[in-house]
Amino acid sequence: MVNTINRWLSKVITVLTSAMLVIMVLVALWQVVSRYLLNDPSTFSQEFLRYSLIWITMIGGALAFHTKKHIAVEMVTNRFSPGLQKAARFGVLAFLILFSIIVMIYGGVWLVSLTMSQQTVSLGIPMGYIYLSLPISGVLILWFCISELINPSAGIPHDFDQTLDV
Repeated sequence: MVNTINRWLSKVITVLTSAMLVIMVLVALWQVVSRYLLNDPSTFSQEFLRYSLIWITMIGGALAFHTKKHIAVEMVTNRFSPGLQKAARFGVLAFLILFSIIVMIYGGVWLVSLTMSQQTVSLGIPMGYIYLSLPISGVLILWFCISELINPSAGIPHDFDQTLDV
């Protein structure tokens, strides 16, 4: 069950971040065309690209954590005994669970509620929607941490590259 949910989440995150990246490339292309060919710079593109990059980074970071594609320094822990490696992994996951709950989810929800009345300059959307990426990625990281604690094989699908065929 956990592996099925993780596989589904991985596909959804991959499709969403990939689609957002394609949209960002098109908007960046429009920004160049409007500035240099039409001599009428786009007013929304720079702000849209900045906020889209925040969303891709936060949500993509949760996927990178799940698939073990993030930066990890394992030079020291690889020299530990298997039991000590397991304890170190548990400690890291416990820390990440606390960090996700306190900083990303609790702090993110507080930040979203604080900034919902402020609007972006060009797009005119509430800033809270931009900061919403923080608690969402916190929930995703929390889920991936808990699923790995419950079922260590749920950490990364062995056939991850094949599961993303959509």
